[in-house]
Amino acid sequence: MLIIDIEASGLHPDHSYPIEVGIYNAAKPDSSFSFLIQPHADWSYWDECAEEIHGISRTDLETDGITIETACDRLNHYIRLHSPEQPSVISDAPDFDFMWLRCLFNAAGQRMQFKVAGIDSVLEASRQATLFGELERQEMPHRALADARIIGEILQGYLIQR
Repeated sequence: MLIIDIEASGLHPDHSYPIEVGIYNAAKPDSSFSFLIQPHADWSYWDECAEEIHGISRTDLETDGITIETACDRLNHYIRLHSPEQPSVISDAPDFDFMWLRCLFNAAGQRMQFKVAGIDSVLEASRQATLFGELERQEMPHRALADARIIGEILQGYLIQR
């Protein structure tokens, strides 16, 4: 099970873009990873409130980020390698994460070779509210890999209790 989390430049649906992606691999936690993304030339929107939450500056992205093409290549390769039958990732916010992934892949001119599924794809409806309540009580660091790990570990606990 691969859990994805994305930090973004803000929440504006038409102007925000992904700045950090993290994937937690529940089966192989040591292979989990994250990376910062250098902004595409057309990506100028920046929400200072979002920066206060995640603590990532635009300078951090320009200095330490990878290109959008490299980001797409890494995601496609890793997800197909670790989820070969049905390449997919699980997200606690699939609409937002899909929106930002679509933004990334469109800017790079590449095809996303995996699906983004919600928690509802692996956990029955009767237990989702409890899981989301538990997630809301967590002190999320608002860094992609740390958040993905918290989500993945809590979700794994629910799946084991089946």
